Amino acid sequence: MRKIGFTLVEIMMVVVMLGVLAAIAIPRITAPNERILSAEGRQTLIAILSAQKRYELENGALAAQITDLDFDIPASNYFNPPSVPLGGIGQVQRTGGAYTLTIDASGVITCAGGGTNCAQIRCNMGGGGNQCN
Repeated sequence: MRKIGFTLVEIMMVVVMLGVLAAIAIPRITAPNERILSAEGRQTLIAILSAQKRYELENGALAAQITDLDFDIPASNYFNPPSVPLGGIGQVQRTGGAYTLTIDASGVITCAGGGTNCAQIRCNMGGGGNQCN
């Protein structure tokens, strides 16, 4: 008499293999998505830099608040409203606080506060190790 079916060990091996495949595949699927979403924050920072330069030409100093700048900030589902850090040009924080992108006067965008997330959006290359461009 022959028994038909799978043993518990065989089923467990299949579950383990599926888990390993999922652990490999999921980061590879989500990383490109995060890079695409971060592009919105980078574009906002570039617009802030341009507005800050215009403001500085007109007023002799950088704007201390984002509302002083002459550009419209589109609503974002992925980033909190931008701000001006103390002594800086501009910054945006990813909704949920996953990471913060900051731009300096020379246009260099850096990522802070999200080791894995910064690596996913390829902000782990460059001089300081966290430059995005």
